[in-house]
Amino acid sequence: MKKKDIKRFDLDKPFNPADIKGLKVDELEQLSKDIKDKIIVSCAKNGGHLASSLGATDLTVAIHHCFNLPNDKVIFDVGHQSYAHKILSGRSLDRLRKSDGVSGFQRRCESEYDPYEAGHSSTSISAAMGLALARDLNKEKYEVIAVIGDSSLANGLAFEGLNNIANFNHKIIIIINDNNRSIGESRGLMHRYFEKFRLSKGYLRNKNRYQRFLKKTFLTRWFYHLTSWIKRQFKKIFIRRNIFTEMGLYFISNIDGHDIKQLEKAFNYAKNAPSSVVLHVTTQKGSGYKLAEEDDVGNWHGVGPFDIETGKPLKVRDPNYISWSQVYAQLLKDRLKVDDRMVLINPATMVGSCIDDLLTKYPDRVFDVGISEEHGAVFAAAIGLNKDIHAYYSIYSTFLQRSYDEISHDVARLDSDVTFLIDRAGLPGEDGETHSGIYDVAYLMSIPNVAIAMAKDMEEAIDLFNFSTDYHHPLAIRYPKDITPIVNNHEPRPVKLGEWKVETNDGDIAIISYGPVITHLVEHFKGCTIVNAMFLRPIDEELLKPLFNKKQIVIYDIYGTKEGFASYVLNYLNEFGYNGKVKVLAIPNTFIKHGNVLDQVKDLGITFDDLRKLL
Repeated sequence: MKKKDIKRFDLDKPFNPADIKGLKVDELEQLSKDIKDKIIVSCAKNGGHLASSLGATDLTVAIHHCFNLPNDKVIFDVGHQSYAHKILSGRSLDRLRKSDGVSGFQRRCESEYDPYEAGHSSTSISAAMGLALARDLNKEKYEVIAVIGDSSLANGLAFEGLNNIANFNHKIIIIINDNNRSIGESRGLMHRYFEKFRLSKGYLRNKNRYQRFLKKTFLTRWFYHLTSWIKRQFKKIFIRRNIFTEMGLYFISNIDGHDIKQLEKAFNYAKNAPSSVVLHVTTQKGSGYKLAEEDDVGNWHGVGPFDIETGKPLKVRDPNYISWSQVYAQLLKDRLKVDDRMVLINPATMVGSCIDDLLTKYPDRVFDVGISEEHGAVFAAAIGLNKDIHAYYSIYSTFLQRSYDEISHDVARLDSDVTFLIDRAGLPGEDGETHSGIYDVAYLMSIPNVAIAMAKDMEEAIDLFNFSTDYHHPLAIRYPKDITPIVNNHEPRPVKLGEWKVETNDGDIAIISYGPVITHLVEHFKGCTIVNAMFLRPIDEELLKPLFNKKQIVIYDIYGTKEGFASYVLNYLNEFGYNGKVKVLAIPNTFIKHGNVLDQVKDLGITFDDLRKLL
């Protein structure tokens, strides 16, 4: 079939997974191009993780063609790069990340092609080991493949899995999708020859026969050990040692992740191997879309709806508004300029939190620790123990969960001078249940010494940040993935620890809440007393006790679960004998499906209409 005669694939209709098996290499290449085009169109319409999915498309096509899915199990680490996998398993991206469409991550409930699911990194190796053990205990036969990125591989959880593979006699295949830097590259043509040779069917069959024969007697065992020693010496000369070969794993490197022919060769070697295999594949993030290919910063990793031709966002932001991430980013920048005793730490979300430019401006005081949330927390804890050095840890709420132990054991227990800037607090929107920012208050409430606050507007954000610079104990400042009106020429005012504010004082019903929703409560609930609990902890007792005269108190929280702030205030009211009615309206303790935030608010029953029904 000539190149020009290769058919295009109509991906507006669900793809039949069985159709991929009969395709030739040139047809697979065309399929991959068509999938990339579909991913670009879908992300331009719905938003999503664009660059990572494009970079993994050729690799994913080769996996689906070479392995017997869904009998063979493939786990994409994090899962945000699985868009091609979704298409090839018969799913549509037309409603990607919408409540009536597919998730942006692997989801077991969506398809039998998704044997596992995650939204945080570095779980794939451990998960693959679990599936492999179950396979062997059930005496079943199939391959288990973990596709993990080079950045995810650097996380401690991935290393824990790798460490256990050394003594794990259940085969898995690990594909390292390296789209950034080379790792453990062996040198010389002899290395590639050895790898190809030792993983061929003939070699593996003859190797097993050779071992069985030579281990029969003392003399032949001696000869076997001698030849094995000679082989190891050759490997030391010709093959660079790396962590994988030291673990006794089959390791193949220098695989072009955009060459389907080369990928399938490596996959066939891996299938024939008797034990676990590591394949090092190099890919280009954003492959197939020039703007994403040329992005060295990470702006095309996750995108909102955009114009494909220009790359510009479809949604034009009101110039009178600014994102909450930008608010705190600017406060950090202003402070770093004048305070050379301030240190900023972030675990691989610099671009999302709008602070990536600080890495080059202040290389000695700004650190991107990569996908190492636990390390970042301990790093901050130790910094904060030093006199006059204040550590700021900028982190998404969903990723802060990974640092729970370190926050308790290292930051709070030591009462270290650390401020957590918790981005993306609140409902997850299109990212769904793996990225919810609603649980941090509840678990931070369980840790001593941690003060928690959330501003309602830019003015309060400035005041809270200024407070943090002089507060030398653990402090968590939360803010949502949203926008807020720009405030110019704000005259900063001092803030006291635990301070609340009475925004309006009317009627016999008090609504206690916090965060940006306060402004809307004041507008929509006239005739009620609106209390702004700027500090979620500690409680402002001086302000709260006069509210005991109200006939009803409603605790309203759309940024956290009912086990967090709402329970904290409710317990206080009960303990100190409030005799009026108390109602709580907060996010239920549940995992929230992906979709529009407004739809999520309705589904959870926490709208203003729901609030009115309680009054």
